[in-house]
Amino acid sequence: MVQMQKLGRFKRLLGQTRKPNTDWKPNYGLLTRRKHHPLILNGYPQFDKPYDPDNRRTPPTQKKYRPPVPPPVVKASRNSSDYNEDNFHQLKSKFQFEVKGMFHDKGYLAEKEVFTAAFNLHLVGWLKIRSNFMLGHVQGDTYALSYFKKYLEEKHLSKEAGTIDWVRLFEYNTGLSTPLQYRHLYCEKDWRKYRRRKAHIMSLYEKWQIRRLQQESLERREKELKVIDEKCLRNY
Repeated sequence: MVQMQKLGRFKRLLGQTRKPNTDWKPNYGLLTRRKHHPLILNGYPQFDKPYDPDNRRTPPTQKKYRPPVPPPVVKASRNSSDYNEDNFHQLKSKFQFEVKGMFHDKGYLAEKEVFTAAFNLHLVGWLKIRSNFMLGHVQGDTYALSYFKKYLEEKHLSKEAGTIDWVRLFEYNTGLSTPLQYRHLYCEKDWRKYRRRKAHIMSLYEKWQIRRLQQESLERREKELKVIDEKCLRNY
């Protein structure tokens, strides 16, 4: 029974198999010629081309790309006795800062002033300044960082740029190895599209509305309780 089923299946497969079209492609059978493969050098096929005196272009190089060798890491000495007033500027440091306040014109003027102050001190890192906050991570020599730290803490910002409410410094570290993590100073811009910005503004506006309604409800309740206590009224 099993043999009959296999034989029937084999016949059906033969009926479905198409016959080769010898008019389109000759069938050599066992005398099929081998395919002609080009010569492969370094993974590239080498084709025979006719001589052409106008074609004198230099062939591309087959050398493998190797990135430039990074500079060696120079570790700074951790011994405080190795530094004095003459070589203390060679000591590298870093810190991060957070500033809260109100900065006019979407923070563009404050960004320009803070960037100029850090750039003139040859500091590297990044700055992110918006209309109500500042964030940043700066690195450089110790003297320059101490001057920039004083610039932030004493709130040396023009009135046209805005006002600073408070400053927080953290991740302060001294004795960094060279080269530093950053090579230049740049500002983190807001590249969001208008749709994303509008959604963010609407969410902030909704939160502000909720806080305003809650505050009005609290004031109205306090006013009612005050009237009840003054008039000796009962609200039940």
